[in-house]
Amino acid sequence: MTSSLLTLNDIHAALPEGAARYAHIAGVVRTAEQIEKSHGKFGGNLILAELYHDCGYAEKWRVTKFHALDGALAARQHGLSEDIAEAVLYHSGSWKEAQLLRPDIKDYYAPECLLMKTPLSRALTFCDLHTGLDGQRMSLDERAADVRHRRADIPSILQTWDEYNERFHAIENEWLPFLDTTKGLPQ
Repeated sequence: MTSSLLTLNDIHAALPEGAARYAHIAGVVRTAEQIEKSHGKFGGNLILAELYHDCGYAEKWRVTKFHALDGALAARQHGLSEDIAEAVLYHSGSWKEAQLLRPDIKDYYAPECLLMKTPLSRALTFCDLHTGLDGQRMSLDERAADVRHRRADIPSILQTWDEYNERFHAIENEWLPFLDTTKGLPQ
């Protein structure tokens, strides 16, 4: 177990220069900071979960080449709680994507999707679904349109979004009141 936890600087250093993924992660963390401040119950765990949610895109933390699993493995390696690791593992429909794309890793997941299990898991997904690739705040509908446009060549991702539509809207209804939508995200 490693005692040091990821920071945005670690992620920035681990991703290729100019990688849009860093801007997305930084934007998601900013949204998490706002949710944590207005919700007042996560004690920094939402921010930690957001730091790990896409770290698996960086070669440094890539083990299985499935970013949600690799982020969860990094969280566990760094000694974070199982709640955080599980939230990272199940964020934003990754359970379904693993079932469709990667049968070789399905044993890392429960037989059913645990996305809705905890407030932390739902809040992580909310922040992810409200942040674009360039770190900008987006509505759920804007993010869905963006994903459908960018990932149109991957039917499993489109299928996941279709199947999770109801869950994503339930998460939206739960967490949107904690987000100040009158303010844009600082860039």
